[in-house]
Amino acid sequence: MKITLAILLSFFSLGFMTAHGTLVTWQAGNLLIMSNADVQVQYNLTSGTSAFYWQNSKKISSFYAAFQIPSGYFTGNSGSYSNRTYAIDGDQVTVTSVNGSGPTINQYFIFDENDSFLTRLDLTASTPISVNWMSPLVVSTTGGVDLGITNDNRALVVPFDNDANARYNAESMNSSGTGYEVGAFYDNTSRNGLVVGSVTHDTWKSGVYFSGSNNKLNALHVNGGQMSPYDLEPQGWLSGTTVSSPTVFVGFGTDWRTVMETYANENASQAPEMAWNGGAPFGWNSWYAYTTSINYSDATNAATFIKDNLMNGSFTNAAGTVYVNLDSYWSNLSGSQLADFTALCHTNGEKAGIYWTPFVWWGTAAEGSNTLIDGDTNYFYSEAYLRTTNGQPQTVDGGIALDPTHPGTQAQIANYIWYFNSLGFDYIKLDFLSHGALEGVHYDTNVVTGIQALNEGMADITNQNTYYGNWYNGHPMFLSEAISPIFPYQYAQSRRIACDASTTAAYTMNSVTYGWWINGRLYQYNDPDCMKFSSTGVTADENQARLINCAIAGTVFLNSDQLGTSSTADALAITNLTKSAINAVARSGVSFQPVEGNTGTNACNIFTGQIGATWYFAVLNYTSRKATYTVNFSRAGIPPGSYTVTDLYSGVPTYGVSGSMNVTVNADGGRLFELQ
Repeated sequence: MKITLAILLSFFSLGFMTAHGTLVTWQAGNLLIMSNADVQVQYNLTSGTSAFYWQNSKKISSFYAAFQIPSGYFTGNSGSYSNRTYAIDGDQVTVTSVNGSGPTINQYFIFDENDSFLTRLDLTASTPISVNWMSPLVVSTTGGVDLGITNDNRALVVPFDNDANARYNAESMNSSGTGYEVGAFYDNTSRNGLVVGSVTHDTWKSGVYFSGSNNKLNALHVNGGQMSPYDLEPQGWLSGTTVSSPTVFVGFGTDWRTVMETYANENASQAPEMAWNGGAPFGWNSWYAYTTSINYSDATNAATFIKDNLMNGSFTNAAGTVYVNLDSYWSNLSGSQLADFTALCHTNGEKAGIYWTPFVWWGTAAEGSNTLIDGDTNYFYSEAYLRTTNGQPQTVDGGIALDPTHPGTQAQIANYIWYFNSLGFDYIKLDFLSHGALEGVHYDTNVVTGIQALNEGMADITNQNTYYGNWYNGHPMFLSEAISPIFPYQYAQSRRIACDASTTAAYTMNSVTYGWWINGRLYQYNDPDCMKFSSTGVTADENQARLINCAIAGTVFLNSDQLGTSSTADALAITNLTKSAINAVARSGVSFQPVEGNTGTNACNIFTGQIGATWYFAVLNYTSRKATYTVNFSRAGIPPGSYTVTDLYSGVPTYGVSGSMNVTVNADGGRLFELQ
């Protein structure tokens, strides 16, 4: 605890100090001071503003709460809020601000970690109030966020979802932008950094807005009520005698990457990830191999080839199996063929997978008026369209959004989840889920935000899957999200981290560089998309990079070549998918961590991972020329020592390596090393 003896004696003599566990609070004049290990928040009871200190160094000055109600935008530090009291309950402090005519503000400060705190804003009134924007953390002071160090200061902008080739962007702090749910502000050289973001995702889409200059931030807010890139209108108004903002995490540390992991852990403490003990999925998917033309023969040929040529070459997950997955256009197979396909997979010791888009109608708007929703309903698809307030159906990516709260959509969910489980499928890829998060007019009038609707729809899917999966197969299907928001996360065991990327490592490695912290905390596994080795013009080095990219993503490890029907595809699959040491890395489900975080919308070149007691590093070259990279072991976090460093693709060792290693990587290539 960073409190000097003189300060302690002064406060004890005033009789203001109170301790609750590791939280210590005291009042000094008009300042309410809350301290917990490295964290201190000083709340000015006169002005309604707060300051955040980490290890006695001020990081955020004069932050306050703000909200939007129909009569306008209001802030908690305005002159109309002048009567402030506080209460302490365990590790939580509540500051109440009263306005004679407006809603009462309750600001909560929760100190449950050494290097961070949580904060939330509640508005209360005797009669219902309506709110569509809330923030417990607003900074509008020049230089109001100061990391205290200036080398290579960055602001990490996090995308809403993985559609339309969305990327993370570690841009200069001397810029402005808006990310979703979480943002990080750090000096890449020292790695000192601040992380702020929402840890509750049941009601609001959250935004992180910043504006900076001179390597400091002049504006910052974490708010509920942010529009997504696809929303046509703002979120609806939340109403009640109490309306709550998202709970917001504020943390600082000597390594921003560790603070990002703490942020992810705080999310998991609010809503744990969906459990899975069946091992990281290894296997095959039909999309890149056959796109729209998949048929029964192609699917069974792939299943047979995998059994005969890959499973005996170490290409299996920890449970000793693989998944053979049908993607879109699985309807080319008849019902009996689907049943025969799953039976063959199970006979082979494999699992079978399927694909579905629960919140999308793929016909035209007019066709939806004449087509009944699947699931023995009397509803037409047009009745379940998610419409804007002026009645227009909403289309994204060529698909019309369906309202997750509509009884027709819910009946269709029950019908398809029953059907897939009754056929014996073990895995389902759920695509275009962002449609379910769009703002609009919902059938359930109690649902006024897109995130509320998405939560309702995804909970419906998981509940139906649990019921029918246990009934037919003794277990639910593995749930894998494709196009989807990062948050909420608790409804699936894996999520695609990027858009389509069958052959390239550069794009998906951007999502590993700045989203590694999602893996094993929010979702059990990241999904870096399938690997296709037989694409025209793709080199052996590119295939090696793609293999390594997928192995270190922490990971759904799927191939998508024409296995069993193409000798070229077969040979490349055997070459790349039977590397036992690389398969062991993929099987661990560990996402490697970036060594650097200053690459903008590009990816880091060097990554490290620790699996058990063993250290690994990967080096990827995204350029069209051979390049040499120096891996500094200290910078990479690898403990000092003399190592035998083995290239896991070639199996070639290098002996007596210590301190650093120069690694040459061919154009568009990648290499993965184990240290012993």
